[in-house]
This record gives sequence, C-alpha cells and structure tokens, in this order.
Amino acid sequence: MPAKKNGPVIVIPAFEEAGSIGAIVAACRALPQAPRVIVVDDGSTDATARLAAAAGAVVIRHAANRGKGASLAAGFAAALERDAEQVASIDGDGQHRVEDLPALFAAAAAFPDRIVIGSRRHARALMPPARYRANRVADFWVSWASTWRIEDSQSGLRVYPAAVLRDLDCGRRFAQGFGFESEILIAAGRRGVRTIAVDIAVRYGPGLARPSHFRPVLDITRIVLMVALYLLRWGMDPRGLIRSLSMPPQRVQAPVTAAAAPPPGVRPAHPG
Repeated sequence: MPAKKNGPVIVIPAFEEAGSIGAIVAACRALPQAPRVIVVDDGSTDATARLAAAAGAVVIRHAANRGKGASLAAGFAAALERDAEQVASIDGDGQHRVEDLPALFAAAAAFPDRIVIGSRRHARALMPPARYRANRVADFWVSWASTWRIEDSQSGLRVYPAAVLRDLDCGRRFAQGFGFESEILIAAGRRGVRTIAVDIAVRYGPGLARPSHFRPVLDITRIVLMVALYLLRWGMDPRGLIRSLSMPPQRVQAPVTAAAAPPPGVRPAHPG
C-alpha cells in the first residue's frame, strides 16, 4: 500500500531490536492509514538497521547509543521534514500491538489538538506489580507538573499533533533517556495541550523479543527527580496539583481484544 503524502508518520526508536523490528515495520506499513515509517537505530550492534530498511522503513542511525529521548527527537524532526500531519510513536521491542494504532489515529482525528496516549491502566492484573506501581507514581508527578490529568504517562504508544511537536522543537532540549516522554508531556501541558487516553492491549514477559531496557525503580526515580526540579522552580504550583487531581479522566473507550484485526471505531467518553 503506497504511503499517503502528508499522512501520518510512525517513529520507532530502536536499540538492538533485530528480533522484532522487521515485523513491526511491516505491520505498521500495512495499516489502513498507509503511514510512512521512520526507525531511529540508536547505536545497535545487531541487524536492526538492515532489517528495518528491508521492511520498508526510512532508517536514521546514531553512531553510538544516545537514549530513547534522543531517538524520538531525531525521528520527530525527520517526520516533520516529511510534512507529517500526525506523528505516532511505538516501541521497537513488541510491547505494543501495531493493531492498536488505528484506534489512536481515530482519537487523534476526533481530538486534533490533543496528544493521544495508548493506556494500559485498565489492565492492572496483566502488568508486573512493580511496573504498575512505578507508572502510577510517575502519572501523579507528571500530571501535577503538566497541570492536567494524564493517564499512563509512561506509555510509548502515542500520536502527537505535528503543530505541538513544532512548537516544542521536537523535544530536542529534553531528556535524552526515558525521561523524554514525561518531559514532553509536561512542556505541552504547560502550553495548554491536554492528553486523551485510549485503552490498548498489554504485553509483558515471554511475548517480547527481549527484556525491556526500562528499569522501573531506577528510571521512575530519575523521572520523579526531574519533575520535582521543575515543580521547585515553579514554587510547587499548588494550583496545578489541585487541577490535576480534580479533573476527570480524559479517555476514549475502544474494545481491547487479543484479535489481530484493528480495533473498531471509538467514541469519546469524556470529550471535555
């Protein structure tokens, strides 16, 4: 299926993902939206770049590992250079189902000024307990700093409006590691950009091609410290805390199944 000019672009940060990247790129390119795919190979020593290119992705290579945030920033910039209307991100390890992306694209079409996040919050029983608790801690702090309620602030499955990425210079000034995805939500939130969540399937453990690079305790601690520094700079922003705690969840409800077919249409649960 030929890619649509000015249509969506999917950015995949990848580090040592030879076991999964080819299948993920091929599945992305086969979506009804006919997205273009950019893989940012972050200093891999395996066949990640070769397999991504063979599957049809544009590949950007970092000579050395620079971190997930640096990869996303480079991929976002490349997507905007290609006049993307929407820019999606998906992890390269197979944790997220490509089949869930159409529901996020539908939500992005319904709420074009929002950042759409694929949320695993509904599937607490399927998440490792340490990962669930760490994510909830991060959600609290990131919501406070952004001044808006954010659900699953650590999910790597997202759709960003191109205008938001331009306004934020693609996040080039933000953390180069896992803190990037929190920092971009905070910066967008302070500019009045809200998020909306879409329920997605959850994959952990044997279903992944490799163990996650994310370390729940250490990486969440770093994220919380980064957010705390922002809040100290802003006098702890009690109004932001009150607003983030008092507002209802912003969510689009879509059926989540284990089927391979793309999810059906979505409807706004809390459009306000």
